[in-house]
Amino acid sequence: MSADNAEEILGTYKKMMAECQQIATKISELTLEKDEHKLVLESLSKLESERKAFRLIGGVLVEKTVGEVQPAVTQNYEGLKELLEKLEQSLKAKDNERRVYKEKHGIMTQDEREAAMKNQAAKKK
Repeated sequence: MSADNAEEILGTYKKMMAECQQIATKISELTLEKDEHKLVLESLSKLESERKAFRLIGGVLVEKTVGEVQPAVTQNYEGLKELLEKLEQSLKAKDNERRVYKEKHGIMTQDEREAAMKNQAAKKK
């Protein structure tokens, strides 16, 4: 294996790791947003549908009623749930692809390399 080829393999692996990290970060952000929507829905469910409610739309605070706001928040919540499911499936697929690539090319992290060296040292004793 040439040095250029090894660098290319490692570069591809690092890119795969970065993609997995980006997806995981997005999942974390969207999970927080979904939880906020859930709290809002729980609060709205306790109120009368004719009560005033304010909703932030594109940076503008708009006065509406609970009855008008609740369906939109519910729809956003459901959309977030669906998107999170798709992202989690995507993360699993990308992570599996990364693991297969790692095994195929024999890539080891520093921790894995140290553990392998300790195992070899223990076997020699």
